[in-house]
Amino acid sequence: MVMFKAHTKAAGMIVAAALLAALCTAFSHPAAYASEVESPFTKTQDFAREIKEYVGDVADEAAAQAEAEALEGRRQSVVAEADAQLGVPYSYGGTTPSGFDCSGFTRWVFEHALGRELPRTAAEQSALGEGVSLDELVPGDLLFWGSGAGAYHVGIYAGDGEYIHASTGAGRVMRATFDYFAPDFAKRVIE
Repeated sequence: MVMFKAHTKAAGMIVAAALLAALCTAFSHPAAYASEVESPFTKTQDFAREIKEYVGDVADEAAAQAEAEALEGRRQSVVAEADAQLGVPYSYGGTTPSGFDCSGFTRWVFEHALGRELPRTAAEQSALGEGVSLDELVPGDLLFWGSGAGAYHVGIYAGDGEYIHASTGAGRVMRATFDYFAPDFAKRVIE
């Protein structure tokens, strides 16, 4: 029995020594153990950051979509105002629905559709905006005949290969196709 007590006492001392060694190691290297344990706050912060990024992305997409729709609305307003003037007689120097010349027509349309005042002549209007290929036209783009400062005629692209202009030949505001009278260049002025 004495022998059993001695072994038990020795075993207890070994266990105590092992526990003491483990505690000493833990307290002597707390950073090592702390870095191995993931804090629940870290997971919460990561989750919050992911939500914020997602919401930001959704808001950015919604803003881009709203701007695209507004831009399309401005383009369609220009075409609708141009269509409203179909049949108005051609009048050299005309700037009102009692009679338009080509640049008077485009000027009237942009002012009444968008509140934007264009310069008076086709040549001056041709200096506006950004050049665009005739293959990449969108409704509302300005079409020009001639070249640069020598532009002598202007119309408004309506879509589907058609444009609206105050025609000297037809003597009125009309829709036409590129087969009828093809423009030389185009400018995008609706932003």
